[in-house]
Amino acid sequence: MTPVLELKSLSLRINGADILSGVDFKLNAGEVAGLVGRSGSGKSMTALAVMGLAPPRAEVSGAVLLNGENLIDKSDRAMNAVRGAQVAMVFQEPMTALNPLQTIGAQVAETIYSHSDLPKTTAMEKAAALLKRVGLDPAQVPPTRYPHELSGGQRQRVVIAIAIAMKPAVLIADEPTTALDVTTQAEILALLRRLAEEDGTALLLITHDLAAIAETARRIAVMKEGRIAETYEAQEFFDAGPKTAAAALLPAPVDKPASPPAGDEPILEATAVSCDYAEARRSVFSPAPRFRAVKEVSLSLRKGEHLAVVGESGSGKSTLARALMGLHPLAGGAVRLSGEAFPQADKTAMRRLRRKIQIVFQDPYSSFNPRQTIRRIVAEPFHLFDAPPAKTEADARVAEALAAVGLAPEDAGKRPHEFSGGQRQRIAVARALVARPEIIILDEATAALDAAARWRVLDLLMRLSESHGLTYIFITHDLSVVRDVADRVAVMRAGRIIEENATAEIFAAPQEDYARALIAAAPDIDAALSRRAAAL
Repeated sequence: MTPVLELKSLSLRINGADILSGVDFKLNAGEVAGLVGRSGSGKSMTALAVMGLAPPRAEVSGAVLLNGENLIDKSDRAMNAVRGAQVAMVFQEPMTALNPLQTIGAQVAETIYSHSDLPKTTAMEKAAALLKRVGLDPAQVPPTRYPHELSGGQRQRVVIAIAIAMKPAVLIADEPTTALDVTTQAEILALLRRLAEEDGTALLLITHDLAAIAETARRIAVMKEGRIAETYEAQEFFDAGPKTAAAALLPAPVDKPASPPAGDEPILEATAVSCDYAEARRSVFSPAPRFRAVKEVSLSLRKGEHLAVVGESGSGKSTLARALMGLHPLAGGAVRLSGEAFPQADKTAMRRLRRKIQIVFQDPYSSFNPRQTIRRIVAEPFHLFDAPPAKTEADARVAEALAAVGLAPEDAGKRPHEFSGGQRQRIAVARALVARPEIIILDEATAALDAAARWRVLDLLMRLSESHGLTYIFITHDLSVVRDVADRVAVMRAGRIIEENATAEIFAAPQEDYARALIAAAPDIDAALSRRAAAL
């Protein structure tokens, strides 16, 4: 069988550094293959090289053969005719891939009339049909909506509609489910599989989610240091021995410390917390309507305890986190830290309380100033102090925080681009630690990490919990993380906590239908392999 896509000795250098070195890979028509590897191994750069989207200063050599035609030799103008029509890509973050100023229908239609002679009106009709095909029925989600009016899963469906508009021979999906909750994640993977089967499209799935690979791919290639180190059939990959490249990618159990004693006083209490957002005005003469994102949520947390808050996109998890930090005004209820309520009008008292609770975001690179040194980034929480520490003390505390997360003091002089994704997440943890807080909120803090990097960060967090007496709130859609690190789980839906219980109880016997659906949709490697074996 002649492969529809073949990479031959594909190499890529940037400023003299080898990023890809002799990559060889084949993809057959209608095949679903997985490309996995550690952060920085070259997976996404391989996809960009195939698309002709390598960085401007990159030196690309070798061959990228699409139905026997070498794409490396094509000009940018010629590649414009190939991208979208013959080979298409689904990017990791749909909000950055979509134009915020254009409707979703217009963006799908643009691909159609750019690669055909159809008039724009016909292209718009086809765009509506494509959006319906990927699960966005125009009756519920009209093509006239803008990206910001959609959920994360809906935006990802729009990106997929754009990618499949011309039925390309090859579809590359680069981390297409990273930021999605488990139910939406399962829907997107099922959609990609179905579209590949119906259109005969070759699908290359780039992901660090091994359960997604087990569910989807028949063949798996492992990248290491810019090369294809090994290639397996799916079952062989998960059965691979400890000396193979695959072993470093498989998840490992986290050493979780013992739970705190039951009689401790709450360190954090939220009582009937409600939060509103202002929606767009319907006219200049009417007040902006209010949308209630969090509805009378109550919870408490003891010192050293770890709580996971789970739920679908838009359920109110991140808004609740901001309210617990005093960063979102309360429409009702109260938040108390160590028995003291947030004084909304007293900024000095607010700063003092906010030192006790810090946050680590999903993507540290977007929350860092790329021009600042790590020393300045980690020292950022010092602005919460009434009298910030002197430079000597500040530098000492920054070095202490970096050492606590396993980085060297000399790393303080570097900048964010000099670190891997896992190292940047450690820097984000160090920034949270430097204020010596009592509580740290982790908002999807491991979602973008490969399995090995995720294990290292979680293991670090558990050790810091013991050594620094930290209390954690994990906001996550990754239920494997929840099982490993949380003492209790709160399930949110439509702004409310609908179920809360000990982690073991939630997983063993969830009481609410929605909680049962979340757990059933959670990716599971063994279950995925069993389903595939039964289907063959």
